[in-house]
Amino acid sequence: MKDLYIVFGSETKLLKELFEREGVFFIRIYNNRVPSPLENAIDVNSVDAFKVEFEKYFESKKPKRIIFIGAAFIVQNKLLIQEDNNDLTKMIETNVLSYMSYARYLIPFMLKIGAGQFIFLSSFRAVTTARGISVYSASKAFCEKFFETIGIEYGSLGVFSTSIRLGCMDGRMIDIIEDEKMKILLGNVGTRKLGTSKDVLKTIDFILSNNYVSGGVIDLTSGISF
Repeated sequence: MKDLYIVFGSETKLLKELFEREGVFFIRIYNNRVPSPLENAIDVNSVDAFKVEFEKYFESKKPKRIIFIGAAFIVQNKLLIQEDNNDLTKMIETNVLSYMSYARYLIPFMLKIGAGQFIFLSSFRAVTTARGISVYSASKAFCEKFFETIGIEYGSLGVFSTSIRLGCMDGRMIDIIEDEKMKILLGNVGTRKLGTSKDVLKTIDFILSNNYVSGGVIDLTSGISF
């Protein structure tokens, strides 16, 4: 039996090294970019396709633990009234409703084997807002509370849930920032550098090794100053 990792938002650079791990199996849920194929992974890009592949794997391989890592999001870069209604709908569907759907579907399977873990990759924007990110910030805050409550409801039954509140990380969002603005941004970070994939993976491993962090939020921000 292996741990089954379900990675929602597998395109993020922050989880690239996660897929190099051996002795586990992945179901990777992607949006537009199809991940490079792996022998120990199945790739899907819809809820229906995920359910089919998940149930086949669950029944045949009987994983010892189900680990859901939520990294998917749609970013917001405009004031609310400047956003297109269709774009806002997609944002809500990806950033909020999809997490509710996957959690509600997976919890019964986690309870069946008595071993499940939700890890949500949140953002410091869940608690510190700014212009042009109203829906993005609100959706991160929503999911933090949502997964906090899941940890409270099911922790005694072997299903745990923890959020990681990310600061300035070396991910996709950084790619669009100009050099001068990047210097100012890094000047507000305690270590004066971006967080890396290794920082995220070490935090994930800590969560998986310590169930007592369930229902909480881990700050991975290097003391960012706002």
